[in-house]
Amino acid sequence: MDLWKSVREIEEDVVAYRRHIHENPELSLKEFDTADYVESVLKEVDGIDSIRRISPTGILAEVRGAKPGEGRCIALRGDMDALPGDEMADVPFKSKRPGVVHSCGHDVHTALLLGAARILARHRSEFAGTVKFFFQPAEEVLGGAIQFLAAGALENPRVEAAVGIHVFSEHDAGIISSRKGPMLAGADGLTIGVKGCQSHAAHPHTGRDAVVIAGQVIGALQTISSRFVAPTDPVVVTIGQINGGIARNIIAGSVTLEGTIRTVKPETRERVHRELEKMVPALAEAMGGSAAVGIQRGTPPLICDDGLVDRLEAVTEKLLGKDRYVSLPDPSMGGEDFAFIMEKVPGLFIRLGVKRPGGPVTPGHSVDFFADESAIAPGLAVFAGTALDYLGVPLE
Repeated sequence: MDLWKSVREIEEDVVAYRRHIHENPELSLKEFDTADYVESVLKEVDGIDSIRRISPTGILAEVRGAKPGEGRCIALRGDMDALPGDEMADVPFKSKRPGVVHSCGHDVHTALLLGAARILARHRSEFAGTVKFFFQPAEEVLGGAIQFLAAGALENPRVEAAVGIHVFSEHDAGIISSRKGPMLAGADGLTIGVKGCQSHAAHPHTGRDAVVIAGQVIGALQTISSRFVAPTDPVVVTIGQINGGIARNIIAGSVTLEGTIRTVKPETRERVHRELEKMVPALAEAMGGSAAVGIQRGTPPLICDDGLVDRLEAVTEKLLGKDRYVSLPDPSMGGEDFAFIMEKVPGLFIRLGVKRPGGPVTPGHSVDFFADESAIAPGLAVFAGTALDYLGVPLE
């Protein structure tokens, strides 16, 4: 099939989807207008077999192939939520909502998924099987992907592969990248409560200084990555918040530490948790105090299936050319809740370069963030093309 012909026919519409969503951003779990807009677009598409809300702002749509045979089932996912902030990018479709901005590119993801739904629906006669489209809320607060799992979106029929896409501001517009194996870190929350004994600041020997104990704990945490885990296995333990003490002349009786744990291998994740739960209380006890460790399990590591990455590279080279695919050398220590889905089925996560060629890098989550629209056509071609290729449709 001539996929590029289909992409060019709807490119302007997909750009318009992006601009509408960009102008009307909504925070996590409040994507009501966005979900209504997505639903209205899908209802106008001939060939969408089902559209249903799996939550107040989550939408699952399906296209079933019309070619005889059982076929395979693949899911495509796009997240929809925005972030707090006042947009500084100078664009004609700037956010109309004070204090809310699409600074992570989810407007682009949603528009690409709408475009992919149109292309797959149009070419449904060329494949057997099913494509599911996950229009996901609340990625930024890590609550959206699990809504689809809870709703049984991976079943009836069973999803055999899942593909997500995310803009990447470090690569020029239209560059496609991914990597085999771990691509993004698992991200867990960490809370440590240190207990000492309050006393007069002039007489520290009469108490047990929780601040000093906490300081030793913070330093010791860094030995988790440097002495308990292989140097080739990335681990980041960060303490981002410290609260303790009641006055400058009182030895603190308690301190609370808050932070994160980031790992790229499931087995390393579990080991780091175990070591923290052993080390921290033992160290505090050795200093005359006590400590309790609380770990809030967040997203698991995002691990790409080797075969799907090979497929992405081949599709990209066929549609865009050999120089447009980049194999990422290292995993990122950022987290992504699509990993909950990729834990259940073989998955692929696509990076789509959106930097204006020759322009500056505008980091995601920055109010200066900008995704160049020249990335939309190649992103759409590869996103839809990967699904079509998986379903056995020859691409031109």
